Amino acid sequence: MTRKNLVVVRAGSNSLHHRWLDIPDDARSYDVVVSFFDTAAFAAFQPRDGVRAVLIKGGKWDGLFKTFADIDIDAYDYFWLPDDDIDASATTVNEIFRLCRQSGLAVAQPALTHDSYFSHFIFMQCPGFRLRYTNYVEIMVPCLNRNILRQALPLFEGTMSGFGLDYTWCRWADSGPFNVAILDTVAVHHTRPVGKVLQSAMTDAGKPTSEEEEEILKARYDLVERTVPLAFAGVRTDGGPVIGRVAVGWRMVRGWWPIRHTFHERRKAFWAIIKIARRQLTKRLDMRTL
Repeated sequence: MTRKNLVVVRAGSNSLHHRWLDIPDDARSYDVVVSFFDTAAFAAFQPRDGVRAVLIKGGKWDGLFKTFADIDIDAYDYFWLPDDDIDASATTVNEIFRLCRQSGLAVAQPALTHDSYFSHFIFMQCPGFRLRYTNYVEIMVPCLNRNILRQALPLFEGTMSGFGLDYTWCRWADSGPFNVAILDTVAVHHTRPVGKVLQSAMTDAGKPTSEEEEEILKARYDLVERTVPLAFAGVRTDGGPVIGRVAVGWRMVRGWWPIRHTFHERRKAFWAIIKIARRQLTKRLDMRTL
């Protein structure tokens, strides 16, 4: 079978990538490359059709740079680059790729389930939306088309954390407004607290902090202001459009507020909804091409 989608994951001993393979191989629309950073996990790998394993030390993004050196990028249209603590079924992964292709997106991510750990609440699945157009796609679960991946790869080489990529790749000529979105009809579960394993690894390796890596990337693109995630348009579940930050913000709050008690981090969710409402009203949206 010729598959036009590829999943590449940087994996340790507790990786959940086996969950993304829970249907027969011929039912998957994607191949998988498991790029292990853990020697014992690599040794325990069991080969199967459409799945390849490599052992490459390092962080997520510098490790991905080395991994892609041995991948035929031209063979695929879309690339999903999730963290290894993402719990999702193979059917869900199929749907991520289907929605990206159907909507002609250059950069996208699935929404997060309400029991997920999160950094930015705006990426939690929002009732009433099919997708939301945004200026920000998290480094946790990005799906990139071939053109964006090619532009992003040189940036992977010098960073373990990938901080700053999340808003940079949303503002290139091949991405930009209405080509970048959060997919609300499909959601994945982020199972571990954000950033703890990465920060420990960077400290142990004597590398710059995540924040220092972000400053280097910002300087490369002459970015001064802090970029915060915003949604400026969307598509409702009935297919109708929602245009403008205020309209999208109001619909997001209206979707989340009645179910705020269902979130794993309830108190954090309560204040996050209020913060998002304020940001949608007041924060500057800059989508000029970098």
